[in-house]
Amino acid sequence: MSGQRHATMVAAATLALTLTPLIGIFDGLGWTVPVLFTIAMIATAGSLTRAAGRGQGLQTAAMCAALLIVLTAGFGDGTGFLLIIPLPDTFAHFGVLAGEGVAGIVREAPPVSAEGGILFLTLVGIGLVAILHDMFVVGLRTPALAGLTLLTMYLVPVSVAPEATAWFWFILPAVSYLWLLADDNLRRVSAFGHRFTGTGQLVSQRFPSPMARTARWSAMGFIVVTLLALTVVPANTSGFIDRVSEGYEGGSDAGLGDVNPWAQLSGSLNQPEEVDVLRVETDDPNPRYLRMHVLDELTTDGFAPNDYENGDSLDSLGDNAPGDAEVYTADIENLAMQAPVVPVYGTPVDLSIEGSWEVDDETAVINGDGSDMGDVDSYSMSYVDSAPSADVLAAADGMDPSDDRWQDNTRHPTVPELTEIVERELAGAETVHDKVLAVQRYLSASNGFQYSLETSDAGNEEAILDFLETKEGYCQQYAAAMAWMLREADVAARVVIGMSQGTRDGEEWVLTNRDYHAWVEVYYEGSGWVTYDPTPSSGVPGAVSFPWATEPQEENEETAEPGASTAPGESPSGGSTTAPAEPTEGVQSTQGPTLQATDDGTGGGLSFNPAWLLLLPALALPFLPAVWRGLLRRRRLDPARVTAKTAWDEAMDLALDYGVGLSDSLTPRQAAGVLAQAAPGAREAATALGAAMARHRYSPRGADPTGLADAVRDLHSELDKNTEARRRYRAMFWPASLLAKVSAKQAEESARLARRSSRAADRVRSAVRRPRRSNSRKDRSVTGRP
Repeated sequence: MSGQRHATMVAAATLALTLTPLIGIFDGLGWTVPVLFTIAMIATAGSLTRAAGRGQGLQTAAMCAALLIVLTAGFGDGTGFLLIIPLPDTFAHFGVLAGEGVAGIVREAPPVSAEGGILFLTLVGIGLVAILHDMFVVGLRTPALAGLTLLTMYLVPVSVAPEATAWFWFILPAVSYLWLLADDNLRRVSAFGHRFTGTGQLVSQRFPSPMARTARWSAMGFIVVTLLALTVVPANTSGFIDRVSEGYEGGSDAGLGDVNPWAQLSGSLNQPEEVDVLRVETDDPNPRYLRMHVLDELTTDGFAPNDYENGDSLDSLGDNAPGDAEVYTADIENLAMQAPVVPVYGTPVDLSIEGSWEVDDETAVINGDGSDMGDVDSYSMSYVDSAPSADVLAAADGMDPSDDRWQDNTRHPTVPELTEIVERELAGAETVHDKVLAVQRYLSASNGFQYSLETSDAGNEEAILDFLETKEGYCQQYAAAMAWMLREADVAARVVIGMSQGTRDGEEWVLTNRDYHAWVEVYYEGSGWVTYDPTPSSGVPGAVSFPWATEPQEENEETAEPGASTAPGESPSGGSTTAPAEPTEGVQSTQGPTLQATDDGTGGGLSFNPAWLLLLPALALPFLPAVWRGLLRRRRLDPARVTAKTAWDEAMDLALDYGVGLSDSLTPRQAAGVLAQAAPGAREAATALGAAMARHRYSPRGADPTGLADAVRDLHSELDKNTEARRRYRAMFWPASLLAKVSAKQAEESARLARRSSRAADRVRSAVRRPRRSNSRKDRSVTGRP
C-alpha cells in the first residue's frame, strides 16, 4: 500500500507540473489555488479508496464524487444539499455555467480572468484528466499511457494561445513524463528482490548502475538534439481558438498582436459584470466617440483591419486638421484598457503619452510600436472635432475613383442577393449623401430592425444576408452591413471600432466595457471621413446624435444593451445624447443564458462564495491518520492506563510504522533485540520493554509499568532520528500500523461473516434434508415392503 500512496503523490505532482502553460491563458495566478485543490482532492479520494482495498471501479467512482463535491461547493450557487451534494438544480446551473464558459472562450482573448464559466470548464477538464491520469499511473500501472494525459494538459493551452505560451514550458511536461516512467521502473525492479553487482556483492537499491549511467547520457543527448531541432523547424503560430473566433465573429486575424477587435468588442458587451475602463476629463461639452481600430479590408468573412505598417511619428499629428476649428483638450485615465492602439477623439493635434507610438498613414490610427495601453496609466491630448452641415454633405461628391485609396475602400465580395437589395433600396438616390441616408433608413427600427446581442442563423451562406433577413443584431452587424451596402453602391466606406460617449460623472465621463461600439465612416470630398452610426440608439448607452445625419424615427424601441446606464440629457452646446430605454421583458429574452446566469450577482465563480469554506475541513483529510495515531499513542501511554501490554503494543506499532521487520514468531526479548539494532541509542528502553512484556506474559504477578511510557518515547525518538526523511514523513502522516489494523479488522470481519454464512447454510440444509430410512424399523423394511 505504501507503494501505491507513493505512486499517487507522483501522479498528482507530475500533473501539477504540466499546468504551467496555463499561466499564459489566465490573468494572474489566482487560478492555481482551485486547480491544485481539485487535483489534491481527487488524489486523496483515490488513495483512501485504495487503502480500503477497493477495486478500480470504486476508485474511479470515488474520484468522480470528489470532483462533483468540489464543483458543487465552488460553483453550485447554493443549490446543493448541504452546499456540497449536487441536486438536479445544481446540474442545471452547471449547464448555464458551461454555456457561459464556451461563449467566453470564443469571445475573449487571453489572458482572461479566472472566474465564472471559464474557470468552471477548466476545473471540469482538469478534474477528468486527473482521474484518467491517476487510473493510468496507479490503478492500471501503465504510466506510458499517462503521457496522453500530460500531453493533453500541455496541448490545450498551447492551441488556445500559442503566442501566450513559451516553448521552454514543454520541458516540465517532458520531465514529468520521464519521472513517471523512472519511478514505475524503480518500483518494478525493486520487487525482484536484492541487487548484486557483477562480482556478487550485495548493494542497495540506490547503488548506481552502469546501464543507468548510459541511459542518462542517451536521454541527455536526445533532449539536446530535440531542442536544436526546434530552433530550425518552422512552427505553426495560429491557435485553434483564434480560428474558431474568426468564424464565430465574422472576422479574420486582426494582425494586432493578441487582440482581435471584433472579439474584444463582443466579449466586452457580453461580459457579465460592468467594469470601468476609462475616465475622461475634457473641456468639450459634448464629446463624441473615442476612435480605436479602423477596419477597411472586406472579405466574405467580414471587415478586418489591414496591418498598420507605414507609420509616422506623433509629431505629424494635426498636419491635416482645419486651422479655424476649435481645439479641445482631454485628460484620460486608464482604468482597465489593454489594447495596442490609443483611443482618441476626433482629429488629434497633440498627444502626450508614455511609450513608443506611431500614426498610420492610411487610417490615422495611433498604434503601438512595441507599446500597449496596458502599460499606460494616463495620457492627455488636444483635438478638433469638425461638424460638417448636412447641406455641405448633400452637395459634396464622394472619393475620386482615381484616388489611390479608392480600391481599398470600395472593394467588396460579389453577393448577388445583396446587390439586388442595394439596387432596390437605393433606387433614385443620386448623391453620396442620399445613398447614405437611404441605407440608414433601411437599417432603422422603422423598417423592423431591432437591437439584440443574440444573432440568428437564417440558413444563408453569407452572414450579412442572415442579418438582413432576421433584422436582429448589435453594432457589429449594423456597422458592417451599412459599410458593405455603401461599397455595393460605389461609396467609399469603412468600419470603426472604439467606445461611445459613456456616462457623465460630475465633471468627468466614465466609459465602461458596455461602451465598446462600432460605427461607419463615409468619405466626402472636402470633408474627408465623416462618422455615421446606424445602430439604434436605444441599444447603445452613451449614443450620440450627429447633426449632419438625423437619425430616422425609431418605432417600438424594445431592446437596450445590457447594463445600460442613463446617458446625459441635453448638453450645453445644444447637442443631445439619447438616453437608452428602460429594460423590458423583451430585453431579458435577448440576453441569452450568459447574462441570465449572473442576474443575482453571484456569477457562479469562486469570488465571495461562502460554500468554499465548507471545503476547509477537507484540507485536514491527509492529516487525519496522523491525528488518529497520536491520539492512540496518548491513550496507550496515559499514566492512569499504561501497562506492559499497552506499552509493548505501541512499541510494535512504532516498529511497523518505521519499517522495522519483526516476525510474529519472535519472543518479546528477541523482538526487543531487533528494536535495539534499529535504534542503538534506545537499547536500554527496548530491553526494558521486552522484559516487561515477558513478565506480563509469563509471571503471575505481572510487570511494573513504571517508566515504560518514557521508554516508549525514547524508542520513538531514536527510531525517528535514525530513519530516512521519506520513511519519517510516511510514519508521521500515513502510519502503516493503522492500515494494518484496518486490514486486519476487515479480514476478521470477513471471516466472521463467512462463519456466520456457513452456519446459516448448514441450518438451511438441515431443514430441507429428507430423513433417512433405517433397517432397524420394526414395522417395515428399508424397501418399504411389509
